[in-house]
Amino acid sequence: MFSHMRIAKPVTNIERSFLMYSQGLGLQKIAEFNDHDGFNGIMLGREGLGWHIELTHCEYHPVQPLHTEEDLLVLYYPDEKEWMHACQKMTDAGFIMTKSFNPYWDVNGKTFVDVDGYRVVIQNKAWG
Repeated sequence: MFSHMRIAKPVTNIERSFLMYSQGLGLQKIAEFNDHDGFNGIMLGREGLGWHIELTHCEYHPVQPLHTEEDLLVLYYPDEKEWMHACQKMTDAGFIMTKSFNPYWDVNGKTFVDVDGYRVVIQNKAWG
């Protein structure tokens, strides 16, 4: 059994993406690194979470973010008021709401896209 999960994503502008994800998902900077063999990174999470997001950018060899409509980060909010608040925070942070490629996600959730095209689903449902 693993102890923790890191979701790593290359981004075009690390500070802009950090602001979007910290404001939209309520995550804090838990670590960062600069010029580690040319790579810069910021890790976002919260105490008690079993996962965190790492945003990276390499000045020497920039990687264009690649994604599909089915590459999703899905977060579950069983309480409707909390879900509605979470959706509003995503919009306020600059995420754009979009129709999901898979209609399943539109039944109980909303899909948001960041500036690099990565998708986050805010699901109004309990996991499991």
